[in-house]
Amino acid sequence: MGTIVNDKPYGLELLLDLKGCDLADLSRPKLADYFVRLCDLIEMKRHGEPVFWEDHSGIPHLHGVSAFQFIETSNVVCHALPRLGAVYLNIFSCKEFDTEAARRFSVEYWGADSVVSSVVTRT
Repeated sequence: MGTIVNDKPYGLELLLDLKGCDLADLSRPKLADYFVRLCDLIEMKRHGEPVFWEDHSGIPHLHGVSAFQFIETSNVVCHALPRLGAVYLNIFSCKEFDTEAARRFSVEYWGADSVVSSVVTRT
């Protein structure tokens, strides 16, 4: 079992499955811009530049760009898949943040038609 310090959980992880996204203009600069704007919104300090990986495996549903941004209190991970019109996001921080603001911003930024979201409390 996890330990709760000062009656507070260790952190929050917001998981977002965005569908119906228009990813015609997907690029590393667009992903980097997303991280900057998201982190500013939820008041997270970024550390370093994002790390990118582009899938060229030939497996159609995996084709896309994944990116990872370290933040002072953990990380943000994004998998953008143009062929599926989907963006999958994990935002994890041991510092509290406004999960609803992050959800709304992400839906708007990626132009999603639908979103499935979950918040996991880490203990």
